[in-house]
Parts: sequence; structure tokens; C-alpha cells
Amino acid sequence: MVLRNQVQLICYPNRIGNNLADLYTALERHLSDAIGGVHILPFFPSNADGGFSPLTHKEVEPEYGDWSDIERISAKYDLCSDLTVNHISDASEEFQDFLRQGYDSPYADLFVHVDRMGEITPDDLARIHIRKEKEPFRQVTLANGEKARVWCTFTEAQIDLNYDSDLTYRLMEDYIAFLAAKGVKLFRLDAFGYTTKKIGTSCFLVEPEVYRILDWINSVAQRHGAETLPEVHDHSSYQYAIGRRNMHPYGFALPPLLLYSLLDANSVYLKHWLRMCPRNMITVLDTHDGICIPDVEGVLPDERIAALIDNISARSADPILRRSAANVHSVGAIYQLTCTFYDALMQNDDAYIAARAIQFFTPGIPQVYYVGLLAGCNDNELMERTGEARDINRHYYTLEEFDQAIEQPVVQRLLKLMRFRSSYPAFDGHFELNYSNDSSVSMAWRHGDYYCHLFVDLNFKTAVIHYRDEQDFSERRMDF
Repeated sequence: MVLRNQVQLICYPNRIGNNLADLYTALERHLSDAIGGVHILPFFPSNADGGFSPLTHKEVEPEYGDWSDIERISAKYDLCSDLTVNHISDASEEFQDFLRQGYDSPYADLFVHVDRMGEITPDDLARIHIRKEKEPFRQVTLANGEKARVWCTFTEAQIDLNYDSDLTYRLMEDYIAFLAAKGVKLFRLDAFGYTTKKIGTSCFLVEPEVYRILDWINSVAQRHGAETLPEVHDHSSYQYAIGRRNMHPYGFALPPLLLYSLLDANSVYLKHWLRMCPRNMITVLDTHDGICIPDVEGVLPDERIAALIDNISARSADPILRRSAANVHSVGAIYQLTCTFYDALMQNDDAYIAARAIQFFTPGIPQVYYVGLLAGCNDNELMERTGEARDINRHYYTLEEFDQAIEQPVVQRLLKLMRFRSSYPAFDGHFELNYSNDSSVSMAWRHGDYYCHLFVDLNFKTAVIHYRDEQDFSERRMDF
């Protein structure tokens, strides 16, 4: 495995301080002994969707810094970078050339030309998995006055790429080779499920085509010394399929599972999942998106999911609906809840640390989102100012705010736990799920003579770790 088996931080290039240089300062000042990797959310020039509408992957947004800043971080930490495989910005050189030259542009085949796909009936449209309040097409006017329609799944600025064209594969290979040379060790494949355009289907995660695309991207990344992390929110079976193909699946079922387990003091469904979940996951409790619900369908019963949604949305979260032109197939049509994880647990420090302890003992490499690192609360002011519901969990911290927030007792407890997870040798061995009653969790790791055991009491929200000392193997205990 290319990646170190240590905690990773998820962060923006400009929300811990103002830029990448400030981010590096914060990492070195507070986190160098607690993390082994950093997932920096898109640092490329972009014109929409919080960075996820890149003009190119070969430039750093000047406001954030330059490639020397990226290389300085990647020289010390495993660097994860987003590879936006589904689309490119309408301000990109390639799309602007298409607007100028039309179908004579050398880049024309990069894009999905709707009017060249044959008849699309109302029934066809009804099947398509959509992400906005209209069909996923955009009409553009070319320089010669001709009208054209291109596929556009997300915002109007994000133009989908055509995976029936060799041009798209050449563009992706160029991006991967370039970023790997800058030190990227893990490519998060953003929105890959929408790359499959096949009329008569949902045009989302169309099998087997989606796996052919994924396998190709993964093979290119491996050739350049990197690994891949496909990002998808849907039924948990997709994560198993990804894990079997030598890629890292996301443990996206874990956040709602842990919330349910802690809020209801019931470990039954969590333990069922832990017995069979992929062992090569990247685990999260929070990300730049909300707490996603589709991933836990089939893991938690529908009535438990509905109760969880009602619990959290009544207190601290706005639900974002899943849109489907055909039908709604999730509980209450909820796609995600916009809320910090700390607020979802009612700002209960003990419950929050118990959740992180379980995450860190769950198989896989754990990632901690920067707001979660600091036990951040909902930023209603930012959300109201921008009109973006997910901004409630995307606070901008100055370096001074970061320095202050990290001194909170709950954060210091979390840092102690992160240091243990990133350094203790047993985590390189085998996972054990031990017997416990229905209101507790007992988990362990063993590697040779190294051994550590976590016991969480869900009623009292206590987490205790027993482990063998690295020097003399004497029995030690840590209470959190």
C-alpha cells in the first residue's frame, strides 16, 4: 500500500488561514505528530461549486498559492487530491474553444452532445438520476450562431465529459501524471458515478460500464505510484464492489450508523456492519458535504433511518432532498443532512470522542474533517450569507481562531486519540470485533505482540482503551 496507515485531515486550501502557506503553518504547529496525510479539497482555478468546477487540474488558484506550497505539504504528508472525473468548467480552455469553433474544435468530442444521442423520450428523461431542478442539459450558442446542447449534471458551469471519447481518457491521464509528479498519493474520484451516459438507464453508476472507467483510472494512478478513492453516495453494496477492485471505498455508512448507535444506545446494526465492511476503506464521520443517508440504506432499517433524520433535522440540520425524475427510493427522500457532526451529537464531548474512537478502530484509514477536528458547531451565519446549505459545515477559521479552537479540552482529547491511532503498531495487523452487549462496542487490533482494545459504553458515552506498552509490553489504559 502506498498510503501510510495514519489519520488524515480533510481541509480546504483557504479555510484554515487564508492560503496553503497558512495551512502548512497550522499543520506543523499542531498536527505533525497526529496525522500522516492531508486531503486538500480542490485547490485548482474554479468558477463554481466550492472548487469542484475546475478549469484545469494543472494550475493552483493563485489566491491559494502555487505548486511549491503543494509540494511542501506533499513532501511531509500523504497528499490526497480531488480528480473531478465527471466534468470540467465552462470557463476551461477546452470548452471555450468548442464555443468558438463548434464541432470543428479539436476538443469537441470531450463533451456529451445531447442532440447527437438520438431521441430521448419523456420516459428516458424520467429515468435519469438528476442533481438539479431541471433536466441535466444546457443549451449553448456557438460563435457561428448555431445552438447546441451539452450534458450538464450539476451547475450550469460544470460541463460533463464524454467517456466514449479517447480525448477524455488522454485528458485524465495527463492530469493524473502531472498531479502524481507533484506528490499526490491518493486521488479522490469526484462524482464518478455520473460518468456513464446511457439513454434508457438512470445514467448513474451504470454497470458494467462504470467499472471499466474506474478500472482504467485506477490502473493509470497505480502506474504513477498513487491509489484511488472513488466517491459515491448510494447503497452500501457499491462500496463493497469498489473495495474488491483494488481501490479504496468510502465507509460512508459509518456516520449515520454511529449517530444512531450513540443517540439510541444501540450497537446491534453497527456491529453487523463492522463484521463484514470492507477492510480497505477510508473512513469518515464528516466531510465538506453533509451527513449522507443513501449509504446506510439496507444497513439500518428504514424506520430507524427515518427516526434518526427526524431527531437531527428537528434540532440542527436542514435536509437536502435526493432528486430522481423517476421515483424516490430513499427514506423520506433525504439525500443528506447539513450539520456538523459535533452538533448532530448535541455537542456532547463524551459522545463525540466515543464516536471518533470507534471510527479510529474501524478497519481502514480514518479521515477527520477540519471542522470536526475542532469540534465545530453549525455556522448558520455563513449558510445564510451564501445561501448554500452545506456551508453550515464549512466555517472559515483564521490562524488565530484555529490556535484557540485547538486548545478546547474536547479537541485535546481528540488529538490524543489521533496520535495513538497514527502511531500504535497494532493497527498494522488484524481487526477483531469482540462480544459485547447491545448497548456497547468492543473492538481490538493485534499485530504480533502489539495489542489494543477499545470498549465503548453507549449508555454512558465512555471510551476506554487498553493496550500493551511499546517498550515493555506491560498493560496500559487510556480513558477518554
